[in-house]
Amino acid sequence: MPKMLKANYEARMSRLRRRLVNSIGEYAGALSLLISIAVLSLLFIYAYSCILSAPYFKIKETPVRGLKELTEKEILTLVEIKPGQNILAVNVDVLAKRVAVNPWIKKVYVGREYPNRLVVDVRERIPIALVKQGSDFYLMDSDGIIFKKLAQGDEVDLAIITGINVQDKIKSKLLADTLSLFKVFSGSNLYSFLGAISEAHIDEVFGLSLLTDKGLYLKMGMDDFERKLRKLALVLNDMEKRGINSNYLTVDLADAAKITIQQKSALGRTQSHKSGKQYRL
Repeated sequence: MPKMLKANYEARMSRLRRRLVNSIGEYAGALSLLISIAVLSLLFIYAYSCILSAPYFKIKETPVRGLKELTEKEILTLVEIKPGQNILAVNVDVLAKRVAVNPWIKKVYVGREYPNRLVVDVRERIPIALVKQGSDFYLMDSDGIIFKKLAQGDEVDLAIITGINVQDKIKSKLLADTLSLFKVFSGSNLYSFLGAISEAHIDEVFGLSLLTDKGLYLKMGMDDFERKLRKLALVLNDMEKRGINSNYLTVDLADAAKITIQQKSALGRTQSHKSGKQYRL
């Protein structure tokens, strides 16, 4: 019996020793791993600090592309890059947000060109009209976005739109069609015979009215503007062949099937039926 107890005791002690050795090995392995991670972290921090202070990555150029209305100085003032700043230390998203606060900016991209160039690529809004609200004027782009109040120093020669509210968040179909017509006028010579649009009035009941710099007052109605203008081109060409002055006319194009034309004085007043002429098609 004592021999059996002694054997059991020795077996238990042997198991305990093995467990202790295994535990010490596991703890030693974990400690070695932690030490290795700490050493690698310190090496990484040291290497990163060396890179951030390396002259090779200091920003030397910040070119700005896509400028028309704005100047490079205005953009760089918003970017706020410090002299000798490391290109890896800048947050390009933060820089882009700084530039985007300018109302002229539609889109902006800030990127790195290694080793030492930071590039700012902007896309400016293209104003297509002035919107009159009370005594103030606002710039509207080709998407119908009113992006800034006209200020001193804004040199623009644009048609004026009246009849809309600058506070409206949703643009009407009539306004969208009007802006599409503006794009056609500014992008081609298809309607050069009409002159340039000087003013457009939008009325959600009676439609669009245009005034051109040739003294033409065009009542366009609600839709189908380009087809109506193509028909008007034929009418004005016929009038020219007859030797009839095509300036200072009031033209009703609301009904594309029947174009009514009245001559008016240079002061803009439509002449009476007795002293003027009307042409119906």
